[in-house]
Amino acid sequence: MKSVNSLSGGETSSYMAVKYPTDYNIFALVRTNNKKLLFSDAKIRQIVSDKINDEFIGTLEDDMIIYTIMDLEQIIGRKIEWVTGKTFDEIIVKKAGFLPNERTRYCTIEMKIKPIAQWCYNNIELPIKMNIGFRSNEGLRAKAMIKREVE
Repeated sequence: MKSVNSLSGGETSSYMAVKYPTDYNIFALVRTNNKKLLFSDAKIRQIVSDKINDEFIGTLEDDMIIYTIMDLEQIIGRKIEWVTGKTFDEIIVKKAGFLPNERTRYCTIEMKIKPIAQWCYNNIELPIKMNIGFRSNEGLRAKAMIKREVE
C-alpha cells in the first residue's frame, strides 16, 4: 500500500513531510482568478503555472505558503505534487454566490480534498494510507466535517 502526505504549507504538515516520509507528497493549491490578487513575483507565478499545468494568477492563502512548499521540496529532497481544482471564484459561482462559513466549509472539500483524491485515484493504486496534518485546535471541526460528509 502506498502512502501519501497531504501538505498545506503549515507547520504541522511540513513537520510531517520532514519526519514521516511517504511515497508521495501532495499540495493542493487554492487559486483565484481575481487579477487584483495577482501573485507579485512573475517568475514564481510561471513556475507554479508549470507545476499545476494551469494558469496561476494568485492564491487566497498567504503567499508565503507558495515559497514554503517550494523550500520544503528542497529540504525533503523529494518531489511534491501540486494539484488544484476549480478556482475560488468558480466555486463561489457554483455555490450560488454565498461564501463559506462555519456551517458550510465547502472550500476545503472542493479546493483541497477533491483535487488530492482525484490525483490519487488517477496516479496511485488504491487503497492508500493518507497522512493529514491538523492544527491541534482543529480536532472538533475535523470530526464535524467528516460526520457531515459521511451522512
